[in-house]
Amino acid sequence: MEFNKNTIIGLVLMLALAFGVSWYNAKQAQEEAILKANTTQEQVNTPTSSAPSIPNDTGGAERALPSTTIDQAQLIAEKGIFGALTQGSSELYTLENKDIKIKINGQGATLHSAEIKSDEYLRYWDKKHIQLWDSLSQKMNWTWMDQQKGLQFSWQYHFLSKGITSNGNGDQSIVFSLDNGAGKKYNVHYTLPAEGYQLQCQLTVEQLQNDWNFSAGNFQLNWQTAGMSNEKGIQSERSRSSIYYCEMDRDRDYLSETAGDDKTLENRLNWVAFKQNYFSTAVMAPNGFQGNGRLAVLTPEDSSHTKVYWAQLPIDLSGGQQNLTFFFGPNEQSILEATGVREFDRIIDYGWGIIGWVNTYAVRPLFWFLSSWIASFGLIILIVTLVIKMVLFPITWKNLLNGAKMRAIKPELDELNKKYEGKDAMEKQSATMALYKQTGVNPFAGCIPVLIQMPVLYAMFRFFPAEIVLRGKSFLWAEDLAAYDSILDLPFDIPFYGDHVSLFTILMCASTFVYTKMSMSSQPNMTQPGMPNMNVMMNIFTFMMLFFFNSMPSGLTMYYFVANVMSIGQMWAIRKYFINEDEIRAKIDDNKQKPVKKSSFQQRLEEMQNAQKKKLEAQKKKLK
Repeated sequence: MEFNKNTIIGLVLMLALAFGVSWYNAKQAQEEAILKANTTQEQVNTPTSSAPSIPNDTGGAERALPSTTIDQAQLIAEKGIFGALTQGSSELYTLENKDIKIKINGQGATLHSAEIKSDEYLRYWDKKHIQLWDSLSQKMNWTWMDQQKGLQFSWQYHFLSKGITSNGNGDQSIVFSLDNGAGKKYNVHYTLPAEGYQLQCQLTVEQLQNDWNFSAGNFQLNWQTAGMSNEKGIQSERSRSSIYYCEMDRDRDYLSETAGDDKTLENRLNWVAFKQNYFSTAVMAPNGFQGNGRLAVLTPEDSSHTKVYWAQLPIDLSGGQQNLTFFFGPNEQSILEATGVREFDRIIDYGWGIIGWVNTYAVRPLFWFLSSWIASFGLIILIVTLVIKMVLFPITWKNLLNGAKMRAIKPELDELNKKYEGKDAMEKQSATMALYKQTGVNPFAGCIPVLIQMPVLYAMFRFFPAEIVLRGKSFLWAEDLAAYDSILDLPFDIPFYGDHVSLFTILMCASTFVYTKMSMSSQPNMTQPGMPNMNVMMNIFTFMMLFFFNSMPSGLTMYYFVANVMSIGQMWAIRKYFINEDEIRAKIDDNKQKPVKKSSFQQRLEEMQNAQKKKLEAQKKKLK
């Protein structure tokens, strides 16, 4: 193999430039998102020094309405009709079923923490239950516009509550209320069913139309929180974490997963989800949030949090009531579909267009069908790979057969290249097409099989990192098929590579190298003078895969490794037992003896060539 130094240097410089530009753009986007998010947050929050202290969890003791005193009357005059409730003690109330545990802060009637109780979903690094966000970084507020006192924040108020109640079905409820004792009330009513991952929330106001401004955007849910890292490899976890949302009567959309991003939404929102790889925190409005909601996401610099999420969601309380639903749970297809919310299951991102269709209607049903019969998910991946390779076998056969035909006519192609070297390119193209037509070889036949296989190849790249069912499942040396496998932990971090060595990634790259060599050897060398050496480019590409896939889920790299091994086996068997190149050559020679009818393309090509010749001859005569 001939190595072209200029090609190697050029590719290395291009890769270095691409990495540099990507890093710079990501940094700039993150800084812009931080600035925008902080600027907006300053408009709806008080300074940090005024933030409420972390309350004690009392289990929900009953609190009585305080009697009116001179001091309370002064508070009402200074802080509005509920000013008497701006002083008091903070308490946490716990709603719990078999799936989740929710703590709600009586100061503000807002969510404090959410924990997934199932032992099926445990945090990777300490095997404790999943915490969906960092309660110390939680800033959640119901905000409203008081006609006299301006913007108000729910955390300023100590809501009244009679504690948690439970019905005969095991559902738990708690009502938080701002009550001035004279019929003016603002209630936040939470209900947690006996099972499931949804928390119902009902907001009601009574006799407050003259005191609060309920015009568009003046009552809002403002929510900022930092997602906790729960997986092995925070960079990979962050790359699949962002804000997903769905506007009414529109498709699901999301903010950038790789850089800071923000968006103002003109249409009514159906739901918003703070996605953290395999888990999500979401809020839904059946009738939609009002327009002009704002969303922002950014990546923190520490190693404990995935993303910082922020949402400003206007709520219509002009009718006196609004129902919301919160979701705290795993991104598992059946669980998301069970909510009955349109497009909500698309928090699991299987890819766009045909990529998503392949995963949704082919790969996922096959995967889940096998999982109902087979316990080992490593074995399931092997079977899925085998089925896919069998389905694609006719395409592989067609591709290898076309390669054999192209090798058979390579001597004729080489002769044409020598004959027309330095001559008119149109003449060379016409002669080459005539040769293809005469021999019955289609030069584009190899492109079609590759194009057909590409959606399947990329579908797998999207499928395995999205499937929560692989989380925590081991196979061979891989302790978690949803995270990278490591046979050696390095005492240092290699840029773009990491601090570990993934064996499945090495095996994948080694098998890719062998497959590429076999594939290139089965194709005629069509490299033109001055063009990059394809062998060198493929070798560099294979080497770069070591860096790109080292932190990818081991289920994905295992699939690519097994697929490569099967492809190598198919290629060897087809070339050895099913393709007779002597017969192909004989058939081509036979085709050359038959009269050839020119195609319309060839005729047009010849007409263009003749017209160009006449034009050149006319120009020469004028010069003489």
